[in-house]
Amino acid sequence: MKIGIMSDSHDNIQNIKKAVQIFKEDNVEVIMHAGDLVSPFCIPLFADFKNRFYLCSGNNLGDVQFIKKLIEDIGIFFDELGEIELGGKKFALYHGTNEIITNALLHSQEYDYVIIGHTHHKETLQEGKTVLINPGETFGDLYGEATIAILNTESNDVTFYDLIK
Repeated sequence: MKIGIMSDSHDNIQNIKKAVQIFKEDNVEVIMHAGDLVSPFCIPLFADFKNRFYLCSGNNLGDVQFIKKLIEDIGIFFDELGEIELGGKKFALYHGTNEIITNALLHSQEYDYVIIGHTHHKETLQEGKTVLINPGETFGDLYGEATIAILNTESNDVTFYDLIK
């Protein structure tokens, strides 16, 4: 199964559209967004992934009630931590705001994958059976690099894509 992973899009509609297009072209089945989407008007951009879009909150979030209302028709919103089972794999979806929680999720060995964001830097790290994936920032204006990732759960490969090129 291919899973599109993104985080910290901060209302950059152009880069969100690029990310969704890459996910479509690479036959991604599910999108996981690790927080800081920010505004409700970004939710409809994921409509083609209806019932296959997961979003967790972050430390930058617009109108939460409206986000929850809009996402009802598209996917699932997690207030803090999302636990998702797909294709026999268990995921934790968390923005990564609290490093203690991030480390606890990684070290617990309860998950096959821990998906985080927050730092705006892409990263993969393996601890025992658990792989931590941070796709970096979709936004692209904070550090000048806009990245997303695609996880292939069959091969355990993570590929990063640059949205600026």
